[in-house]
Amino acid sequence: MHSRTGHLTGALIGLAAAFAVGYLLLKSAAQLHWIAELYQSSPPGGQPGVTQPPPSFAVHGSVSAAGMLLVIAVITGLLASTWRLSPLAPLLAGLPLLAVGLYPIVTLPLAGPRAYLATQTWMWSLPDLLGIASDDLWASGIWLLLGGIMLVSAAMPWRWTGKLAPAGRDRTGIGVLIGIFCIFGLWYLLQLAKPGSYGLVLQAAAATVIGAFAAARWVSPVAAVLSGIPLLTVGLLLVIAPVSAARWTSWLVFGAQPISVDSGQSLSLGVLVLVGGLLLVSAAAPWRWRQPSTPPAAVPAAMAEAS
Repeated sequence: MHSRTGHLTGALIGLAAAFAVGYLLLKSAAQLHWIAELYQSSPPGGQPGVTQPPPSFAVHGSVSAAGMLLVIAVITGLLASTWRLSPLAPLLAGLPLLAVGLYPIVTLPLAGPRAYLATQTWMWSLPDLLGIASDDLWASGIWLLLGGIMLVSAAMPWRWTGKLAPAGRDRTGIGVLIGIFCIFGLWYLLQLAKPGSYGLVLQAAAATVIGAFAAARWVSPVAAVLSGIPLLTVGLLLVIAPVSAARWTSWLVFGAQPISVDSGQSLSLGVLVLVGGLLLVSAAAPWRWRQPSTPPAAVPAAMAEAS
């Protein structure tokens, strides 16, 4: 059980993490939005009779955006998997992210143009291009995904009791099978899990799967490693070298659509970096790898019988 001081510390960490994650998301999405604008004005191969602008690194990707996404992955991965951290940390980090993602979905149908005006006012009051970036992030559903992952992690019983449940002895083999299956399962689930209609159900499904990989004791960390490495690798390539990466990944995109920032394509906004990095950070927690042992209460009884 956590003390009051532990819960207070966890609450403060969670609120600070929510602010940091939100800011870094907006900053990285703003850079990716600018890259998409340049990419659309000068698509690969060009058009006949159109003079192409001089090559620019920004057209090909952004290392700084990839770095910010990795920082977000580390923060959320630690919140979702740290054993001794109060569950108020992921809870209070996830609730603001979830609220920001649900705001346009809930208010726009009810209040109509007035809610849309309030949303636009909030967007354009942000500095630089962060207002435009917030529109892209709402369309992608990343707010909902990260918030849901944090809430699923906070709901794990061990987060509140402080006692780790024994892990199954055969979880490694099962984890290998689950991890291999989820390489493709999460790839397509993240593409489909966008706000609107059935997309919210898929958002919840994706958050539940990823949150379980990050925090559940019964799931072997091998599953998180096997599914996290390919997602992180492809995600980094899509952010750092989107033109080249999109050419060899476009046939794996649902509906054979090219990867772009438009239409809420989650892939282009770095969600693969977030998910892959989060899974690897959570899998690095030492307690995830501990094998089940004899419960402490059973040791004295066993010694008494032997004597």
